[in-house]
Amino acid sequence: MENNEVKVSGLISEDAMKEYMVFHSHKTRIWYVILSILLYSVLIRIAIPDVSIIFMLVANLFMGTIVWFMVSKKYSKKGIKEYRSDPLMQQEVFYTINAEGIYQKVRKSEMLTRWEDILSIHETKNLFLFYISKNKAIVIPHKFLLKNEMQRLRQLIKENENSKGPAFEYTEPIARKHPQNPDGVSFTIFISEKMYIAHIHFLARKAKVFFPIWVGVLYLLTALLLFKEISILIAAFAVAISIATRFLLSTVINWKAATEYRSDRRMHNDIHLEVSTDGINQTLQSAQSHYSWNNILSISETKTAFLFFVSKNKAILLPQAYLNADERSKIKSIISENTKTKKVVFMDKAS
Repeated sequence: MENNEVKVSGLISEDAMKEYMVFHSHKTRIWYVILSILLYSVLIRIAIPDVSIIFMLVANLFMGTIVWFMVSKKYSKKGIKEYRSDPLMQQEVFYTINAEGIYQKVRKSEMLTRWEDILSIHETKNLFLFYISKNKAIVIPHKFLLKNEMQRLRQLIKENENSKGPAFEYTEPIARKHPQNPDGVSFTIFISEKMYIAHIHFLARKAKVFFPIWVGVLYLLTALLLFKEISILIAAFAVAISIATRFLLSTVINWKAATEYRSDRRMHNDIHLEVSTDGINQTLQSAQSHYSWNNILSISETKTAFLFFVSKNKAILLPQAYLNADERSKIKSIISENTKTKKVVFMDKAS
């Protein structure tokens, strides 16, 4: 092994994913605590007008502590669900870290992340985290490394952490198709910011229905607690709050999705996709991934794209804009004949 290179491998464990998700949710937990304390303070003041400041402080500290640990638990469970739903994440991963960047290999999938494409680097109690976008990180557990390898990795980080990448313009190139496999369909595509946001809205479709309803019901229960009855005016206001919450949630989703898209430099380049009887090959500028049909958990066709889910919250996007009628028909045929999952939903047919 060369002195300026670190080569390690291992299996990412559930505990590692839990630690990563808890670390990643740190700012979110703080906001949850602040908002819950504010709401709790208002409710206490309404219920007990002459409440003492000491009681308020103790009650808020108690509530804040409960919310802090509840949110931590929530994100831990979210990390475990994502881990268990992603077959590739449970395979042995090989890392090579050198002056060029971080090279990962899992089965037939390979990815090179250059130092200039890494937004931030963090070291937790048991992990090294290399953020390649606002919400995605390369996770390297300490247990993969010997003591001298850990020191060498820290030195590489120190030498390369200030690398700067080029400025990007968010433009959408003209589609260029390259048919190569007679048994499949090949495309060179570009995922625009609008396409990515539509994908995130699809992921959040249940939350966009149930969260506003939950907020409206919570308002009605609070009103019932305070006023002992629910008038037509209160009920109408609850509906208005639910509708406002729906629009606010959509705005937040748009903002977060746009921020994630703009922070991930890999998404600002063309992507080559090949859908065949063997599965799906996805090739980016410095990465190549292969997903067999066994690795596809579910498939959904929307008005804007085909979504091939490789984990609970991660999908390969094939925009409808790049397909003509024959190609769309051929892709559906390949899916029907080769997919192993029963969770397939087409726009004109559900199966």
